[in-house]
Amino acid sequence: MRSEFANSLDVEGLATDTEFVRELCRWAKLTPSALAKTAGLTPTTITRSYRGTATTRLSVPTIEKLKRAFPKYPGFSVTPDRLEDRRDDDMVLIERLPTFAGMGGGGTGEGDRGAIAFSRNLVESILRAQPADLLAIEAEGNSMEPDYLGGDQILIDKRRRSLASPGAFCLWDGDGYVVKYLERVQGSEPQRVRVISRNHDLYPPYERLVEEIDIQGRVVWFGRQVR
Repeated sequence: MRSEFANSLDVEGLATDTEFVRELCRWAKLTPSALAKTAGLTPTTITRSYRGTATTRLSVPTIEKLKRAFPKYPGFSVTPDRLEDRRDDDMVLIERLPTFAGMGGGGTGEGDRGAIAFSRNLVESILRAQPADLLAIEAEGNSMEPDYLGGDQILIDKRRRSLASPGAFCLWDGDGYVVKYLERVQGSEPQRVRVISRNHDLYPPYERLVEEIDIQGRVVWFGRQVR
């Protein structure tokens, strides 16, 4: 599993994006946040690339927004090669939630959804999925420890939303995106769902009406940095 995750990051491409954003900021004489605001982007879309902390490439829609905001920037003639245009046959792109999924408080989901590359073998042979079936998220918090840790990179199978089988799910619980265990509250009317943390001593279970939540899918894979 560790090797599959190591292959999911396009390190060279991320460095190219960082250089591109820094050059554009210098040319425009704007801070990364001001640059993002001018282009109608969320600040983190630009600041992460600027600082070199991004884990996904600048998306094509992001590049297009920058082009419209700064049409005279000469660097667009040498815009970074898009990962979508040059990905290897052994890699596939998975849609990535722009903010974390909380294991404590939830992530807002605000921002531009990007994409991250994963091993084709992992997606198609091991998970038996197509790229469009999956959603990549980053976990944050401690409510699901020790099963899932903050910083884990998680893949969600959007086809698997039924609560008939046990497991952890990513959902919008009305307050934010979270990763939790779910179970139906038997006999409840209207139908309710119990939202359960693995670290239940610190995070007691709570209930939501079925209509109040939006299940994104079931957790089917995670990668973790060795510390």
